[in-house]
Amino acid sequence: MNKKAHFKRAIQRNEFIVVYQPIVALADGSCTGAEVLVRWQREDGALLGPDRFLPDAQRHGYLAAITDLVLAQTLADMAPILRSHPGLHVAVNIPAQDINSGRILKVIEHHLAGASVAPRQLWLEITEGSSMETAACRSVMEQLRRNGHLLALDDFGTGYSSLRYLHELPCDVLKLDRSFVTSIGTELPPHPVLGCIIDLARKLKLKIVAEGVETAAQARYLEKQAVDYAQGWHYARPMLAAEFARHCGIHALLSSAPAAPAVQGGPLSVLALDPLAAPVSAD
Repeated sequence: MNKKAHFKRAIQRNEFIVVYQPIVALADGSCTGAEVLVRWQREDGALLGPDRFLPDAQRHGYLAAITDLVLAQTLADMAPILRSHPGLHVAVNIPAQDINSGRILKVIEHHLAGASVAPRQLWLEITEGSSMETAACRSVMEQLRRNGHLLALDDFGTGYSSLRYLHELPCDVLKLDRSFVTSIGTELPPHPVLGCIIDLARKLKLKIVAEGVETAAQARYLEKQAVDYAQGWHYARPMLAAEFARHCGIHALLSSAPAAPAVQGGPLSVLALDPLAAPVSAD
């Protein structure tokens, strides 16, 4: 278990690492942006995915601090790339508690100040939950959208679900959870709910991002279903900013990208970040 003192020391030592998983347009395979993911490089050399520390961070009151660090590092890493390529975006997970309180409004305003990054290039991913029933939550979401950000509803259909979210909430993008993608291209039929969600999103004019795409068969199926975007190991694993630039063919800005953080035993690599386990997001 991660104790409160561990988080305080980790923040002081800058042990939290931000990586980027490319998002591609299924129509032509072009890179359109990246989801921002967080990892914890522990002092003992262990690398933890967010499922192994974010619940403890929330319990100890450090989730907001980690969110701030992720936003700050994302813009430090990616602002030069985003400024020179206005069609690219980064998608950052925002905790429900920051939406409910409205804290995130000033946090984003602070980190965007001076970055010269268009708000539409910063997508905000919000996980569905019972908190979305509150007027305060919806008001904050509406303000974020008025500020120019695109809002993505993450993990739809896997938790506290309500179909009216897709109609009533001010959202622009639906993230299709990997659990709906896994059976595509196998002996099992596609998830029975998959087609319904795609049809509903299309009728509501929401863009769709499919997560966890790992095979060419899955990519072909989703493209035929007119899903807009995809991410997953079929395209690329999470990577550092300089590697993301190379992956997208952005060579001119590599010199301005920060160096990879040091790790015990040698420099950090893409394989070191996610050796075998499936990537997990920061929410």
